[in-house]
Amino acid sequence: MAFSASDFKSNLAQGGARSSLFSVELLYPSEIKNTPTKKSKFFIKGTTIPASTVGSYDVFYNGKAIKVAGDRSFDTWETTIINDEDFGIRIAIEQWMDLIAEHKLNTRSSEFSIKEGENSSYKKTIKVTQFKKNGEEAWHYHFIGAFPTALSTISLDWGTQEIEEYTCTWAYDRWMPGTTGHLLKSESHAN
Repeated sequence: MAFSASDFKSNLAQGGARSSLFSVELLYPSEIKNTPTKKSKFFIKGTTIPASTVGSYDVFYNGKAIKVAGDRSFDTWETTIINDEDFGIRIAIEQWMDLIAEHKLNTRSSEFSIKEGENSSYKKTIKVTQFKKNGEEAWHYHFIGAFPTALSTISLDWGTQEIEEYTCTWAYDRWMPGTTGHLLKSESHAN
């Protein structure tokens, strides 16, 4: 079959998804006061759609290795955040990390529940939404059991006039994909 540009264009729905049409919604632990809940939609300027890997291991039979599916694992997740002059998101993430492991003695705040798992109070769900060009939600991902693990430096320099930004690395238990009108089976059972 010969290559046809018109066939390609007719199969590329609405001209393809745009990487700039997204938002991130951060939820914070209730122990953090005055959280900038709505700001994350505007100030998280870069992130990724999550990756995951299904591992494998070898089972040997008569000297021959047979690949067997293993467990799914999830990489850490990065966000790039614009810093406004009140440092709202930065301060909230610093407080979150301090409640997990405070600076002086590296102890966890007694305000956080000691239980682990998805219901631990230091873990929250973060939502990443990809939008269509008409503004409708195309697809979303929920990062379940998420918490910040690393906060990057903010560069200060008299020779620049750029707006400050920094990155935050997140760990999470798993992610679940879905759309507004169509929930995956595993997501509908979680509700």
